Amino acid sequence: MKGIRKTLNASIDKVVGYYLKNYKKMAFIPLAFIIFFAGSIAYHYFTSGGQLVNEDISLAGGISLSINTNQSVSPSFITSNLSSALGSPVSVAVLHSPLSNAITGYSITAGKNINATQLTDAAETLFGIKLTSANSNIDFVSAEIAQGAIYDSLILLGMAFVLVAAVSLFYFRNYSQALSNVISIVSDVINVVGVLDLLGISFSTASIAGILMIMGYSADRNIILATNILKRGEASMKYRLIHTIKTSLTMDAAALITFIVLFFGTSNAIIQNIAVILIFGVLFDDFTVWILNGSIQLAGMNYKETAGESKAV
Repeated sequence: MKGIRKTLNASIDKVVGYYLKNYKKMAFIPLAFIIFFAGSIAYHYFTSGGQLVNEDISLAGGISLSINTNQSVSPSFITSNLSSALGSPVSVAVLHSPLSNAITGYSITAGKNINATQLTDAAETLFGIKLTSANSNIDFVSAEIAQGAIYDSLILLGMAFVLVAAVSLFYFRNYSQALSNVISIVSDVINVVGVLDLLGISFSTASIAGILMIMGYSADRNIILATNILKRGEASMKYRLIHTIKTSLTMDAAALITFIVLFFGTSNAIIQNIAVILIFGVLFDDFTVWILNGSIQLAGMNYKETAGESKAV
């Protein structure tokens, strides 16, 4: 254990030393990510008829079928079978009893291009049962309600950005620092949405919750970084960054383990959707916080390294 810790400390020391000498050049790495994923979002927008993301039923409108059955069927099998039968993507969530965790049924959602009869007939064929009002339920989400959810979500995201900037400005009394925090968080959102578009993962109202969580996580790390760069002056810049990175790596490890367990430990599509966003968000946040925002902070204070000792001039 001591050997691993010593090796890790030596590696962090080398990385931070290299970063302090080349932080302006390294800022192009996260910028390249941002440009690439912004391009993928733009491509999706122009090729999908004006949609920034793949909208699921909660955003685009559609139909949901709930089936009460204790049959044990793989959600992936249901998804592939019904998608093939209907010629349209569907999503499946397994319903469990809150007490015994036994399977009580399935919730199947399809787009607005599928009607109730088509979905019911396909489900009856797959499960081999006759669906009635006693063992199933059909729900509809109108496009108007879905569009309202989109507008409300955009308002929430906008308010979150404003609050992050306001808190940063109040704490640091520095406009450039507040702006760099917002830039870092916006970059995280662009990168995550771009990955979802590339992988064809549908975006739902639950995804908005995941985005807001990542914004909070990123804001916390940005403030920790800025505090160590701008507020602390009792040690060299290299020492301060090493101390901060160790704290951040611990946060990352705990967060990633939690989110990965969350993804693989449930068959609930909503929870998995949130977990995917959180996993990608944490990974991209390392680039946007430590390289992009850190570089902006150091450039803003005209940082230079002299004689192996960090100091601001």
